[in-house]
Amino acid sequence: MREIDTLEPLLRKELEQKGIELVDLQYRRENGEQMLRFFVDSPGGVDLELCSQASRLLKPFLDEKDIPYDHLEVSSPGMDRILKSERDFHRFKGERVRIKTLKEYDGPRVIIGILTGSDAGYIEVQAEDQTFSISREHISVARLHPDL
Repeated sequence: MREIDTLEPLLRKELEQKGIELVDLQYRRENGEQMLRFFVDSPGGVDLELCSQASRLLKPFLDEKDIPYDHLEVSSPGMDRILKSERDFHRFKGERVRIKTLKEYDGPRVIIGILTGSDAGYIEVQAEDQTFSISREHISVARLHPDL
């Protein structure tokens, strides 16, 4: 397990104390450099000031723990934000989603519809005239899918 993964709960807590939600974290090499990306949200939305505030909170913590990175980015999760936690699935119930399933799932690989429910093990999506109950372990990626 990477050290950043063990620190994620602490980073999440640090941000939440300031009313900032840590939506996702990416730590990977891109073009030979180590990228560290934080996707954040708040009830009032995301703007440059919120990203700057989150960066100011995170940077000293990362430096203290000696997490190596070449570039640190803090940004909005976007309109097609990823849904990962149970909290996300409850918060966005009634919203349009796009679900990519793993090959082990006995059904479509991509489902676009309305998120109608969830619990710790499953989510339900109403797509046209069919309701899909999908085990969370069979989901590759779940995202909001806004009408554009």
